[in-house]
Amino acid sequence: MSGEPTFHALVTGATSGIGLSVARGLLSHGYTVFMTGRNQQTLSKLADEAKRQGRKAHILACDLSRREEAERLIKAATEDLAGKIDILVNNAGIATFGEVEETTPEEFEKMIAVNLRAPFLLSRAFLPMMKRQRGGLIVNISSVAGIEAWAGSSLYSMTKFALRGLTGSLLAEGAPFGVKTVAICPGYVATPLVSGAPVPETEMIQPEDILRTILYLKDLSPAAVTGDIVLKRLGGL
Repeated sequence: MSGEPTFHALVTGATSGIGLSVARGLLSHGYTVFMTGRNQQTLSKLADEAKRQGRKAHILACDLSRREEAERLIKAATEDLAGKIDILVNNAGIATFGEVEETTPEEFEKMIAVNLRAPFLLSRAFLPMMKRQRGGLIVNISSVAGIEAWAGSSLYSMTKFALRGLTGSLLAEGAPFGVKTVAICPGYVATPLVSGAPVPETEMIQPEDILRTILYLKDLSPAAVTGDIVLKRLGGL
């Protein structure tokens, strides 16, 4: 309906798994959504799908392991969303598993770039906008591996622990301006990232559960905020 406020969201890693579910869900709730990922073909299909359904989506294919690509995303999203953002979902992530001595400096650097530097750069860019708006929500997709570490999870856990640290600082800095930041820490979610896991997909957390959690966070009163939200699989991680 005309006259209703338009809400804007940016979702990284929007071409599959959690990001895809969140982007589609926010579109269905009337958000204008800026979707980014590495697969141009998938993004174009998503934009066409949104257009057919009368929804508004912006897309940009980019590789967040490269700093200049993250900065290009910030510039494009700022322009396309007219300098207004209500929800930022830092979802894009990669995973490499193995014993510490088996990992390489190259794997370390790429994991830091995608899982930590990109959320930092995007939050750094969009937090001031949210402060000026006197409101907004930043969601960082961490993991149960950011709560507890195991053998073989060193690089992944390191970045997800650090992402929770960034979340705490963003929350403290944004709170006086009505800006909330929350880390969602799920166990196994039925996405391509955990293909081959020793858990049947039907027994995993579903990507739609992350969407529901984000909508719950957005629906809280202005004075209410959660700490880290840990979503465990029923009966296990």
